[in-house]
Amino acid sequence: MRILLVEDEPLFRKGLAKMIAGSEASWEVCGEAENGLVAESLIAELQPDLVVTDIRMPVMDGLELLRSTKAVFPDIEFIVITGFQDFHYAQTALRSGALDLLVKPCSKPDMHEALAKADEFVQKKQMAARKEASEHQLRQENALRAVFLRFPYRQEAAPELERELRCSRLFVLHVADFLPEDRGYMKRDVPLLQYAVLNIMGELLDVYETLGTLLLIEAGRFALLLPAEASAEEERLLDAACSTVRQLLGLTVLVHNAGHVRSLSELADLYEAALAESTQSRVSADQGGKPEAALPVNRVRQQLIGAQAAALIMAGQAEALQQYLDELIKEMRAMDAEALPIEALSLSFALQDVARKQLEREYEARALTERIGKLNECRSGDEVCAWMKAETERFMQDYVEWQNRYSSNAVLRAVRYIEERYAEQLSLQQVASHVHLNAAYFSHLFKKETGRSFVNFLIDVRMDKAKLLLSNTNLNVTEVSGRVGYDLPNYFAKLFKINTGLSPKEYRKHITI
Repeated sequence: MRILLVEDEPLFRKGLAKMIAGSEASWEVCGEAENGLVAESLIAELQPDLVVTDIRMPVMDGLELLRSTKAVFPDIEFIVITGFQDFHYAQTALRSGALDLLVKPCSKPDMHEALAKADEFVQKKQMAARKEASEHQLRQENALRAVFLRFPYRQEAAPELERELRCSRLFVLHVADFLPEDRGYMKRDVPLLQYAVLNIMGELLDVYETLGTLLLIEAGRFALLLPAEASAEEERLLDAACSTVRQLLGLTVLVHNAGHVRSLSELADLYEAALAESTQSRVSADQGGKPEAALPVNRVRQQLIGAQAAALIMAGQAEALQQYLDELIKEMRAMDAEALPIEALSLSFALQDVARKQLEREYEARALTERIGKLNECRSGDEVCAWMKAETERFMQDYVEWQNRYSSNAVLRAVRYIEERYAEQLSLQQVASHVHLNAAYFSHLFKKETGRSFVNFLIDVRMDKAKLLLSNTNLNVTEVSGRVGYDLPNYFAKLFKINTGLSPKEYRKHITI
């Protein structure tokens, strides 16, 4: 997580930066500013997680910066530094949303304690936001399922669903038989197979980069809502869904194009018309022609697990990731025996998705089939937990291999890239992509290897180049600014003075004396 320092006294500001660098919390200084006005533009550019600011500064003080920032970026947190005489300002800062206060001259333990508090607060807030988003998605999915089945649902969900689904196309996918003779499945295997089918189709939506809504409606019956405009890619997606499920699980999936959705109220009619055209499955026949209600399937929880694991990877927190996975297995061990295999498969699919997106692992369909088979053979909770432990160990091995593959010489290659392209509008994301790392992990690694944040390193490189141009050419300040990557000469001049203690003109005069 990233900090912007705002302090008009350069020596005190550098002291704060050293304190932060020595902290155990996962923070890095991504930028520095000498007053609130400079900080405003940096906040918009850098989007830090935390701003540490003095209250008393020229041009724009810390209190005004706090208020203006919170109005635009309410999620950015503030630690405000104040003097004893400014206590009434400090109270106002807390009322305006500051997370914590430090009193000058603040000590290293004071700073580290404040950072630890901020670290815990921000991580809890981010996790709560992910959880709330997941719970909202689950509520919307439950409401949508109720619409399909003509059940009562929360009417407040309707406007959002109406916006999302209007003018989409509905496809109904139906597993013809969960108990094919050549596979030897038993009725108790159906929930696990159903969940596997759902996730295979969901994985293919990602692989084909198709925007759509996939929902389990009843046992063996799925609704897939795709954008109204038909495309060859979507036809290939549907073909791939059928062939992949057949290849991996030996199950036949029938696809029915139910037509365009003009309003939420006609979903049930379209769904029922598609089912009427469908051949009855063997499972349905065994149930007297009426499918069972589907067991609760919470793919939203799966997405939450994936999001949390991805966040820990991007922060470079390997130990925390291992601890998180261990806690998940411990939590799942206490679950109902019937639900445990589905939750185990949910964990596996979540990790597979993260491995593909974050760790650049290939989609291994055949390996997945083998692992599902092993899970299907588990006959006790202990065996299921052992299966999950093997899945998390495989994932952590993928993580270690990914780190080793790209961490070696990554920073050296990034430094070379910056040296070659410093005059361009370089971003952290661009440089991270060049060395094949995600941005957050690259930022963590770069700071660890160089002792400086990416932003500060880039500024230092540009300032060194500016010094050479000022010393050895007749280019004016505006021209020098452009040559080293800054479109705004005034902003360049401020950064140059922060870096050297002199304005560009003073530096040129000083160097020629």
